[in-house]
Amino acid sequence: MKNKMLFIVLTAIGFNVQATDLNKTYFEFGYSQSDMGNRNSPQPSGIQFGFGYEFENGLYAGFNAKRQGDTIERPNYQLDVDLDENMLELGYIAYETQNGRFSVGGALGEMSFTLEDRTRDGEFYRFYTEYEHSFNQYFSAFARLGYEYFDPEQAKNDDGAWAELGLTAHLGVSSLTWKYHNGQGIDRLGLVYRYHF
Repeated sequence: MKNKMLFIVLTAIGFNVQATDLNKTYFEFGYSQSDMGNRNSPQPSGIQFGFGYEFENGLYAGFNAKRQGDTIERPNYQLDVDLDENMLELGYIAYETQNGRFSVGGALGEMSFTLEDRTRDGEFYRFYTEYEHSFNQYFSAFARLGYEYFDPEQAKNDDGAWAELGLTAHLGVSSLTWKYHNGQGIDRLGLVYRYHF
């Protein structure tokens, strides 16, 4: 009898956990590091911040900015590197289930890469599909897959597939998200605190 009661209690705990509310209305602040592709390239790191809003009809919009820096050490000199990015995003939640959402979206932004006193600016465009899944009230994950086009000034254009994966721990109206971004020429890792409202 004890074993049956224990089984019933464990089953009830396992199946009655509510899914977390997947929500794109937030303020966020965090840390990220970029990798330019090889060990001799700079790996700037720094802050990122942003906000987003989800409308009742399924549309959502957001803004995200990154401010990163690094110093390249050489035997006779050192170079300071800055990487700044601003991105505006717009999307639509096309399909929603009890535990997941599928959306499509696009983003446009600008990137500025500064090496000492030389700056190279560029614009980028991204199109993507996204799936968000809530495992329970404490954890969720997302995956984005899409196409990006980067148009730097006085340099060759770069385009191709990009992907972003994330795992989120929900703490009431707050959350912590670990993100990995794999794009054209830049990979990124980030840890972000979000406040949902």
